[in-house]
Amino acid sequence: MWLVVFAGIALAFWALVRGNDRRRRRTVADWERDFPAGQGKLTQFIQAGALGLEAILIDEKREAIAYKKDEEQGMTKTGTKGDDRDRTTVDKNGQR
Repeated sequence: MWLVVFAGIALAFWALVRGNDRRRRRTVADWERDFPAGQGKLTQFIQAGALGLEAILIDEKREAIAYKKDEEQGMTKTGTKGDDRDRTTVDKNGQR
């Protein structure tokens, strides 16, 4: 089973290396023929995916910074002894 997995990984790596070598050796005429046919779209999709991932990570970072600032100002329940009992205690009716 592991041999099949390693063979698949090796085959994918070999295909990437071979495709990269082919792209390096192509002429201007080959490039002009391949690009409109969609050969350049893979890198565009990878770039778009990377930008989307970056946007997600930046949003998460901003949210973490905002939460940290709120926590420092005492606006979040931290569960520590410093919490205001009146602010964090909930009675039987669900009221604070």
